[in-house]
Amino acid sequence: MKVLVYGAGVIGGQLVHALIVGGNEVTVIARGAWKETLEKDGLRIRHYIQRKDTVDHPRILEKPDGESYDIAFAVMQYRQMEAILDDLAAVNSPIVVLVGNNLSADEMESRIRQASAAPKSVLFGFGSTAGVRERGKLTTVHTGDGKLTVGGAHGEASEEEKALLGGLFKGSRLSISWCDDMDAWLKYHAAFILPAVYLCYKTGCDLKKSTKQDRGLLLDAVGDAYRLLTELGYPVRPAGDEKSLEPGMVRVAVKLVIYWMSRTRIGALCTTGHCRHAPGEMEDLDRAFQRLRAEKPDFPMPHFDRLRGEMPPWEEIRRTYGGQVNG
Repeated sequence: MKVLVYGAGVIGGQLVHALIVGGNEVTVIARGAWKETLEKDGLRIRHYIQRKDTVDHPRILEKPDGESYDIAFAVMQYRQMEAILDDLAAVNSPIVVLVGNNLSADEMESRIRQASAAPKSVLFGFGSTAGVRERGKLTTVHTGDGKLTVGGAHGEASEEEKALLGGLFKGSRLSISWCDDMDAWLKYHAAFILPAVYLCYKTGCDLKKSTKQDRGLLLDAVGDAYRLLTELGYPVRPAGDEKSLEPGMVRVAVKLVIYWMSRTRIGALCTTGHCRHAPGEMEDLDRAFQRLRAEKPDFPMPHFDRLRGEMPPWEEIRRTYGGQVNG
């Protein structure tokens, strides 16, 4: 199948690799120095867990050329996604999938549909791949060929869409998880990662400096954020995920995972690496979550507020990390 992909950073690059392994004809939209690197050297990925290197050669364009595609993916940072919505509406493809952190799914879907000249299905996804982009290549952390959670903003993908997406990755080891409410899924994901972001910046992006009390506060802050979203009427997604925050063995296991990630290279690639290389996206997510909080301004979030207050101001974070290349 013919596939268009906006963005080939860490998550987008791993998605492109899986699509090519699946036998698809892949075109990537890239710009600037990264476009030149992809054209000259190909898409080079160091798969950290698998201890292997791959080089793929998708077609590289600076902008769509008017060709028709079976499906289009946009794998961009939150702020960047907002800037290409009109482009996505104009792409000659019946389906677009917006992949990445997103607290504005309803608004983005509405803008794409309104600006599109033909009916277009809009899905949302999240790729469970982490890593960094540096020195002309990607270093990625994933299992198999990655995992993609996909669904509509407030409903499951249709059977036809599921069949199309499943066919894209036949032959690869990328797994797809279907969700019936990606708007809620993405909000709860943000509620989980933001406290981790605050702790990363508190420790100067060195989680080895975090204490047992810090990691307990992180989970309590996540609990505050989950309860806010529930109060606002968003169903927990994945369903039952809140149980990992309740006292018991599951919470103990989650704390052990957080401890392990704070001490390993894999953990650094999954958390502190993204905070170092994408402070703008982290600030955008924080601001978007604060707008959600404004809907219930008196809802108590003591642990969340404490952890957020212990990190440096965003202005200082921008000065420290803003010069890094976004991954």
